[in-house]
Order: sequence, then C-alpha cells, then structure tokens
Amino acid sequence: MRVSPSHVIERAVDLPRSIVWSALVDPDLAEGWLHPTERLVAEDAPFDPGAAEIEVVSERLGRLRVELIELPGGTRGSGTLVRLELREAAVHPALVASWNTRLDQLEDLLRGHPVDWANWERDRGGDFADHLRRARGAQ
Repeated sequence: MRVSPSHVIERAVDLPRSIVWSALVDPDLAEGWLHPTERLVAEDAPFDPGAAEIEVVSERLGRLRVELIELPGGTRGSGTLVRLELREAAVHPALVASWNTRLDQLEDLLRGHPVDWANWERDRGGDFADHLRRARGAQ
C-alpha cells in the first residue's frame, strides 16, 4: 500500500514560531504531544529565527523534515505554518495517519491540553482511525 515517495502535511498554528519550536524541542513539551519516550531533536537544539527546521531520521518516527514558517497576523502578532514532509521510500497510510494525529496533539498541547497517554486509545484512537481512512482514500 504505497501512497507516494513523499507526503507533505501542513498546519497553521495561531502562535509565534518560537513557541511552536519550544514544543518541538523541549523534552517536557514533546512528551505532551509526540510520545513520552520520543524526541525530534536533542534538548539543546538551537533556534534560528530565520529558518526553523528539523531533519529527523528515526526508526519509530520515520524520515522527515519539519519546517516552521512565520505567518503574518495572529493573536500574538504572528502565526506559524508547520510544514512536515515525510521522506520515506514508501509513505504508507498508517504513517500519514500517525503524523496527522501527532499534529492534532501538538495543536492541543499548544492550547494547554497535553495527551493523557494512559487514555490515548479512548481519547485519540478515533482521530487516528479517521486520519487512516482519509489516508487510505488518498491513494
């Protein structure tokens, strides 16, 4: 079941890039949306206000590039476009669904609602299933 050799997922977040960047790199914040044992980067990753990008190669998370693009406006003066490019040889629907679910979780964390990992299936399982159905339909 191959979707494409790469797949882009984008989300607009109504917060400045520095806040979104913190959620990507801070271990405590990453635990609230990504997974308790997963990290995208080392804790001390520098923030370059000109180009906030992360390249990730992980057995569990996949091969991907995350870019944060500043958007004008927003309730705090600017917003952020989170652009995630999955760079696998074959991007499968389950991987697309997983990252769409993770980005939902990131948005919720940024609104003050981290994932309750003990109840993930109850709280997030339906969202994952919806994303998986859409990803399979996009093939």
